[in-house]
This record gives sequence, C-alpha cells and structure tokens, in this order.
Amino acid sequence: MIDLDRISIESVNWAAERVRELHPLPARSLSEMPSKESDQWLGELHEHIEGYLGVIGALRRPGRAWVDVQLASGRWVGKWIEGCPSEAAVSCAYWHSEPVIAAGVGLKDSTQAAEAHQARLDSGDLLALLGDDW
Repeated sequence: MIDLDRISIESVNWAAERVRELHPLPARSLSEMPSKESDQWLGELHEHIEGYLGVIGALRRPGRAWVDVQLASGRWVGKWIEGCPSEAAVSCAYWHSEPVIAAGVGLKDSTQAAEAHQARLDSGDLLALLGDDW
C-alpha cells in the first residue's frame, strides 16, 4: 500500500532551497506591492513549487488536510493543502527560511501525545507504566 501522506524531509528541504534560489523572497512585503504585482509573484512561486514537487516525485492524495510542519528551530507551523502534503512542507520551509525536521498530517498531535506519554512514564505514573490496557 502506498502512503499518500508520506513526506520525504530530505527532498522537501532540497526542493525548498532550489525554489528559494530561483524565486527569492521579495525585498518588500507582499502587502506593500500592488495587487497585480503580488499576484504575479505568487503565481510564479506556485509554478516553481509545483515544478519541484514533480522533480521530487511528491505523492498526491485526495482531499483537504492540515499538514503539521516542525522547523529546525523546533517551532511548529503548518498549512492546509489540497492533495499534496509535501507541497505544504516545501511552502513552510520556503516562507520561514528554515529546514523542515518533521512533517505530516496529524503529526503535531501525535508527537505531543507521545511526549506527554513519555513524561508520564518518566514521572513513574503507575497507569502509564501498566500500559494502555488499564
């Protein structure tokens, strides 16, 4: 079975860097640009991202989903996507100018839950030590 939510972190970071080289962030804020200029800039950015998604072979999935992205600084960001979780990760790496260290649909909740469970184990919580069946 193919995991349509799979995101290759190495490929995402590589693609984001290539997009950043081809299409650097504008010198001024998009909100300061005339709308026609900002729309053109965003359209070109989207074309570059789409092109590199093809290069890295990013998988498409049906439907809309929120992709959690953890940046190298440890900060969590994310983005709604229509069909390609890797697109969200590339976009977050691009806009925040940081490499991605983890990304996935529902990842933040599962990561935080795992950390909370580990904290309970570390504290000696008897129910956590007995396992999930209790």
